[in-house]
Amino acid sequence: MQKRLDKIQGLIDEGYNLEKKFGFPVLKTSEGKSKSVGGINSPTGFSWIGFFFPFVVCTQIREWSYFYINGIILIVISLVSLKLNLSSDLYTGSQVGIGVMYGFYYPYLRYLANEKGIKEIPILISIFLGIILTFLCALPSAIIDSIAEL
Repeated sequence: MQKRLDKIQGLIDEGYNLEKKFGFPVLKTSEGKSKSVGGINSPTGFSWIGFFFPFVVCTQIREWSYFYINGIILIVISLVSLKLNLSSDLYTGSQVGIGVMYGFYYPYLRYLANEKGIKEIPILISIFLGIILTFLCALPSAIIDSIAEL
C-alpha cells in the first residue's frame, strides 16, 4: 500500500490535485482536466484488498460513502428487478462491480484519509462494524424484495 500512496504523492508533487466528488476520488491535472483513477491506466494499479474487503477498508478509514453507494445501488436493483421481473443475478454483478470500483479507488481514498488526519478504526472492529453496516445498507433492498414476493 505504501508504494501506491507514494505514487499518489508523486502525482501531487507533479501538480495534480486529488479530491472527492460525490464520494468518489477525482484526480485532476494542474489545468483542471480529470485523469482516470480506475481502469487499466490507473496510476496506482488495483488493490485486491479493496476488491475483496471494501466494507472493511472503507470502515477502517471511515469512508462511509461506500455504504451509501452500495445501499442505493441495491435499492435501485431491487426496484428494477421488481419492475422488469429480472433474476437476482444483478445483485452479484453489482457487488463485483462495486468491488472492482473500490479496488481502484481504495488507495486514493486512503491517501485522502491520511491527508485529513482521519484516525483509523482498528482492523478487528472494522471487520465487525463493516459487516453490520453492510447488512444495514442491504436491509431496504431485502425488504423491497420480500414485499415483492407477497
